[in-house]
Amino acid sequence: MSYRRQRGGGGQIHRYFKYFAGLVILAIAGMAAFHFFIGKPMSSMNSPVDKLARALGSVTNGEVKVDGYTLTLASTETRELIVVKRRTQSVVKFESSWLGSKKVYIVKGEFEIKAGFDLSEFEGFELKGNEAVGEWPEPRLLGVNLQKYDTFFSSSGVVNRITDADREHVVNLLMQQARIDAVQNSDILNEAERIIQTRLEDLTDGEVDFKKPLH
Repeated sequence: MSYRRQRGGGGQIHRYFKYFAGLVILAIAGMAAFHFFIGKPMSSMNSPVDKLARALGSVTNGEVKVDGYTLTLASTETRELIVVKRRTQSVVKFESSWLGSKKVYIVKGEFEIKAGFDLSEFEGFELKGNEAVGEWPEPRLLGVNLQKYDTFFSSSGVVNRITDADREHVVNLLMQQARIDAVQNSDILNEAERIIQTRLEDLTDGEVDFKKPLH
């Protein structure tokens, strides 16, 4: 009788051990599954490469291809990315003399100017550690739209009258002057570059280093 009780007690302990071991194996399997199917993908989504890819997709509104640590835009079509719009004014003066008769025509125009980037010039970034290496396109003027123009001063000579051809010529001069003023006498191109760099830095949570200017 004593021998049988000892065997029964040993069998019960063995069953408890198997049950405990099974729980441990299930726990380990569950932790492994969480790591590979949930934890690892979540960690990957927060990597600098993934953050930079999402940032590029957001600022360009396009698909980004990731090949290892190289990121490029999926589309090679010419696409203009406008990041700054402004209302500006420009003034031009046209004068001409003929047979001692002088005419003067001064016109003021109101414009909407746009600045940004030609994304067809962007070849992508390569991530080296946390530093993004690549040539971002230089900022450029993407649009100069004449909203309206007014005659500021007009004076015709006796035999040298202001003509419709003169008015058309002055409007062309006004468009040229607006472009010159936008590029040479304003900071719109620098602002476009500041905006795109700030957005990329913010969207990557500061984890990607853009040490040099983007262009």
